[in-house]
Amino acid sequence: MKSRHVQAIAGIGMTLGGTVLMPALLLAQGTYNRVPDPNATRVMVSVFKSAEKGLGVQAADAVRSRMNSEFPYKQVYVLPKQDMVATLEASGFPTTDALEPHDQKALAVIMRADEYVSGTVTKTPTGVKVEAQLVLARDNSLIQPLGTFEGKNAGDASSAISKELKEARKQLDGEKKCMNAARAQKYDEAIAFAKEAVTAYPKATLARTCWVNVLITQKAPAQAQLDAARELVALDPKSKTGLEVLAQSYSDLKQSDSAVVALTRLLATDPKNPRLQLRVVEALTILANPAVAKPVVDQAVQDNPGDPDLLKLRWIILLATKEYKEAFTQGDELVKLDTSLADTTYFIRTARAYQADSQMAKAAETAAKGLQKFPNQPSLVFEQIFSLQKAGQLQQALDALDKAQTAKVAVADGNALRIQLLQGLGKTDEVLPFLKKAIAEGDTTNNMRVLALQSAQAVLKKANETKAIPDYDLAVETLKWADGIAPRELKAQAQFILGTAYLYSGQARLTAGDAAKDCKLLKEAKDAFVEAQIMLPKGGTFAPDAMRTAMGAVMQLDQAANQRFASFNCK
Repeated sequence: MKSRHVQAIAGIGMTLGGTVLMPALLLAQGTYNRVPDPNATRVMVSVFKSAEKGLGVQAADAVRSRMNSEFPYKQVYVLPKQDMVATLEASGFPTTDALEPHDQKALAVIMRADEYVSGTVTKTPTGVKVEAQLVLARDNSLIQPLGTFEGKNAGDASSAISKELKEARKQLDGEKKCMNAARAQKYDEAIAFAKEAVTAYPKATLARTCWVNVLITQKAPAQAQLDAARELVALDPKSKTGLEVLAQSYSDLKQSDSAVVALTRLLATDPKNPRLQLRVVEALTILANPAVAKPVVDQAVQDNPGDPDLLKLRWIILLATKEYKEAFTQGDELVKLDTSLADTTYFIRTARAYQADSQMAKAAETAAKGLQKFPNQPSLVFEQIFSLQKAGQLQQALDALDKAQTAKVAVADGNALRIQLLQGLGKTDEVLPFLKKAIAEGDTTNNMRVLALQSAQAVLKKANETKAIPDYDLAVETLKWADGIAPRELKAQAQFILGTAYLYSGQARLTAGDAAKDCKLLKEAKDAFVEAQIMLPKGGTFAPDAMRTAMGAVMQLDQAANQRFASFNCK
């Protein structure tokens, strides 16, 4: 979306172009007594950016005046200040403030400028420091840095700027020919024109940008693109084209750390670009160690104090590099600066960072704050319950889960969480009935099937403590059920444990049958040993040595059962 200022300037150009600009043009002609050659390049000088009131205007006036005296006006026509002032005044726009880059481009287009000069000016103990650049009006990403110059005043600095501008413009003919040849798909010619332009002006960034773009179009090898982009970025560290190609080339060459640095430097030139933000964050989490990006972001934050987008990126990097204490401070500052940044992602990431930092109570507190702002948000509910559980506040976690499920919030692995909480609270009698009910109702997630096997093992453990036949019967039935739904990776384990349950059940029956001379119990013992001999080998891959030991025990116990069965004349 265009800014209000861009729309205002554009509106003047469309509705009042002739009415507003013509009197200003006549005034300019009267002042300078010059008629621009129709073939002359039209150059606009915009107000320089400055923290000192009036200093930006002085710098722009000085550069404009110097250019008028040094450039042949039939070749380079410097647009009169009055033209620019008239357009800005008619739009209700301040005439003494520096424009944002997109507004500079809009004004240049309305004034039919081919190029424009912009920059910044600051006071120094001995005078002023001016940084200037030449921008092509057709695309405000096409920038030629002119350098940084110091002088006693803006007039002194303008002399050096004008001389550098004259040198820089030597590349423009070659840059234009490069662009036209590229459009005609004459790529070799385009690169040759770019090389000629670079020879004419070794510091050329405009010609190098065309060169790099041709290499991209040609799908040149990554190393060739990288070499050209390096030259461009060395001359213009803020070149968006150069940094973009650096990042992609480094990525193609599997130099991930360098790719992240290039992407981060690119984001620093356009911190409010959401698509670029996403690319950088993805690169930080996928391509490489995010620590390599931290110095770049730190510098960008220092150069752009208070920029929420850069602060957010720095916060993300601090989380990724596990510098949690600093990340928590940065996050607090971030949401104070812009409360809209306290979204669900902010609360979730912060809660998980507290978990990673072993501050479970703070994690639960953060999730609770998030739920105050975003009630029943599923991920926040999960983080709250999980954090309470890890903090040892099991009943509070169970209460939070009850509340969420009553409100029909889809809590991730909610049933598995409930079982873990019930187990932790010692409510084991509630575990198995709930498990069977949840699985019967369709929750056959891997977590639930794993918990089913664990719960069945707990039943067997209890039976081994009581040695009671009914408890063994319950263990066998529960393990049969767990085996039936066990995930593939746990199938052998389930069958082995079921085999041992049959072994223990048969042993208990053999002991009781022998003591009571009960043929029925002895028959049941023999049947259990048969089942054990079937199930144990099936689960042999889980514990081969234990399986062989158990099989030896089964054989001995089965032989003993046969002896008792015969001695008691059982049929």
